[in-house]
Amino acid sequence: MAKDGKHVIHAGGVFPNPLLNREGGAAASTMPGTIGTFVAAKFTASAAGAEASILYVANMDYLRCLGVDDAIAVNELVVGIQPLPGMFLNVRAAAGTYVKGQPVAVAAGRITAVVADAAVFAYIEEDKSVTAVAGDLIRVVFK
Repeated sequence: MAKDGKHVIHAGGVFPNPLLNREGGAAASTMPGTIGTFVAAKFTASAAGAEASILYVANMDYLRCLGVDDAIAVNELVVGIQPLPGMFLNVRAAAGTYVKGQPVAVAAGRITAVVADAAVFAYIEEDKSVTAVAGDLIRVVFK
């Protein structure tokens, strides 16, 4: 069971069926909910969300009966969900307090508070303020 009560990465919203996904090996051990991109067909955590390619969110590996708290091993298959407007995803967060509607950016594959000149990645969509420990899953929405 997920330590924060979350059991899925895709949490709903408006989306096509099927989701827009991309697959590739994990460049490093990857936790579901990590934000990254595919470099040479390998999923790599995003350094600062400024890559010139599409950012994806690593989905849990339900095909191998792995949940949101189980890391995807190096070179194992990562299915990345392409975020679309209106979609809710649970993503990994940097330590901090997050409030509903707060814009967030990406740093080291996790969401973090937006600082000067950082690109907004998504908006917090939790029902109440959340104080996250590094790596907790936080629900966000894309606009």
